[in-house]
Amino acid sequence: RDVRVQVVTEEKIADAAEALIRGAGKGDALDLVMFYLADRSIVRALKAAAGRGAAMRVILDPNKDAFGREKNGMPNRQTARELVAAGVPVRWAVTHGEQMHAKMLIVKRRDGTADLVLGSANFTRRNIRDYNLETDVRVSGRAETPALADAAAYADRLWTNAGGRAFTTDYEAFRDDSRWRVFLYRMQEATGLCTW
Repeated sequence: RDVRVQVVTEEKIADAAEALIRGAGKGDALDLVMFYLADRSIVRALKAAAGRGAAMRVILDPNKDAFGREKNGMPNRQTARELVAAGVPVRWAVTHGEQMHAKMLIVKRRDGTADLVLGSANFTRRNIRDYNLETDVRVSGRAETPALADAAAYADRLWTNAGGRAFTTDYEAFRDDSRWRVFLYRMQEATGLCTW
């Protein structure tokens, strides 16, 4: 079997993720499961892929809890609002005081191949633009390769609430239309004056 595994760090994570998203189009499927999503280049790439007809599903943490404290939903609720407006389906992880800490992107292509980016990096400026020491693994091969098939099945299980379990909920559950928080998120992402 032709399986390739590559360790990517810092901005090389962004390069790998953007290349996969930019290469996705009609007949391809993209699943993103992410704790924090705010990097502007990644967000633009996701919207463009949706415009090209890629089947997309995005699962995000609602950013409502952090170590016993209540949070304001940034940056995911603002990013989700933008993605939904561009036609990207978004669901929220169902949490009960904990955080959905997964960080995974999988792209399955119409030719039967797939790529997975998985590791410690949130898709935020701080995490993938050379500010933090982050490490991910990129796995490439046939979609039926066990690691790739398992990752795809995991994303599907979360999206569909398989087995009657509530893994995710509809976008409306944590929808946030505050223009002020959109401005604040954009300013914080641009300057790095944030914890994400």
